Amino acid sequence: MNQIYHIRPIYKDFVWAGHKLIDYFGLRTELPNVGTIYTVIADKGNLDNIVEETGEVLSDFYKSHSSLFDCPDDIFPVRMTITCNEFFQSYQLHPDDVYALAHEGTRGKVSGAAVLFPSESDPPLRKRRQGHRCRNLEEFKRLVAAEDWDNLFDTIDTAEGYFVHTPAGVIHGGKGGGRISVTFGTNSDITYRFYDYGRNDPKRPLNLQAVFDCLHFPEVPLENGRRPVYHESDGVSVCEYHAQSGEYVAKRLKVEVEGSFEYPHFAFYTCVAGDGTVDGIAIHPGETLFVPSGYGKVRLTGKLDLCFLSYYREVM
Repeated sequence: MNQIYHIRPIYKDFVWAGHKLIDYFGLRTELPNVGTIYTVIADKGNLDNIVEETGEVLSDFYKSHSSLFDCPDDIFPVRMTITCNEFFQSYQLHPDDVYALAHEGTRGKVSGAAVLFPSESDPPLRKRRQGHRCRNLEEFKRLVAAEDWDNLFDTIDTAEGYFVHTPAGVIHGGKGGGRISVTFGTNSDITYRFYDYGRNDPKRPLNLQAVFDCLHFPEVPLENGRRPVYHESDGVSVCEYHAQSGEYVAKRLKVEVEGSFEYPHFAFYTCVAGDGTVDGIAIHPGETLFVPSGYGKVRLTGKLDLCFLSYYREVM
């Protein structure tokens, strides 16, 4: 019998966090601030969602219920978060699989993000620091030492709802300004920082050599933020963010009254606005449901705004 499962979120404070996520989603937490809601993550021994129906952490649930995922990967492959950085994030990058497996014993991180709800001060179109302009490592080191960010960083255009894909090894970061974003990616929590505003937090070390090792020269081609384009499918407005074998599948689904959606692989649905049901199971903002592989058509009712995460790997 097909079953849908509840995924318990994890809340985490950061030096750049504020109260906006707590207020917006009505979070029940003793944390003074929340910077990230980990809606889907399975980082064994660290950040690992609990599956309410079984009491297992997601990394164990993935192994003990492998038929529900029908996935060739030995380790749970993807993650999804809701983030609001109200102050300054570090400048950073994430390693690729080869480097991370060799140095951290885990996968690297490829990710993509979309602004769900802009801050009151956001311009219609803004520049995001993404990638670098340096010809070689020596130039990169010189500009970092001088804190010459305008000459170091390249920029891309983003706006409300736009999607930005960030390959491994691409530098990014800076002031979030209080906008609420969703981030999809591979299941890794490895971040290498090269500047953190002198905060000297021992829990947030600088990782200069790792950053130098992971950079691309020249930088990989980067595209501007992609404007959201929705298509209608059986009563559901669907925005296709990203779908790449071995990386992640990301979508945004909106329902006004009711509709149906079907996807062949396992999927996570996180509600970011509205209220309704997923195949008769109530879902509210900040909550996540897991739908197994091969489940079939899912009926969505109510006024819902959902972020959708899945995965596939083409086996040669």
